[in-house]
Amino acid sequence: MIANMEIDINQKKISIGDKYTIFTDGQQTHTASRELLHLLPVINLFASNNDGPLLTIKRRLSWFKAKYDISRRSGDILEFRTVSFLKSQYQCQSGADYYDIYGHKGRKFSIYKNNRQVAYWDKQAVSWFAGDNYKIIADKGSDAELLIGFCLVIDNYRSDDHDGKAVNIDVGNLFFQAKKFDSSWQPKY
Repeated sequence: MIANMEIDINQKKISIGDKYTIFTDGQQTHTASRELLHLLPVINLFASNNDGPLLTIKRRLSWFKAKYDISRRSGDILEFRTVSFLKSQYQCQSGADYYDIYGHKGRKFSIYKNNRQVAYWDKQAVSWFAGDNYKIIADKGSDAELLIGFCLVIDNYRSDDHDGKAVNIDVGNLFFQAKKFDSSWQPKY
């Protein structure tokens, strides 16, 4: 029995916006795209059947810090905010649950729900034709849409708009981190 959920996010940067194809445990389950003609980015996450957005991610005006609103189909609006710019630490509250997102040295990020790790992702070091690739490993039964949303927020926030390049290399974070990556963490059922 598989104890974890594996989510692959494959980005394609095109001249009219970012598009993402998302696979969960090997099956295409979601797509995402950036809306056109907005001053600040708006990204929609759809189920594969494209029956309206499951999440809408809107960037808010803020200098140096990530400030995003994540709207769920249910009408709930979650605030994704920077806790520490220098240490790549972010936080988001969903109902009674608090999510802490920690950037680590390299290209890894960990997600904690109520002070317990539930997932992490790693970004590929080399991407071809301006498309980033992420792999999320998470506890089975985690809120996949919200985890994907966190990854899309960080991708948008840290994007260096490398349109038009055939090969992109990302060495990741080289300096500060609020929490060391736990290489012994294993996903739970």
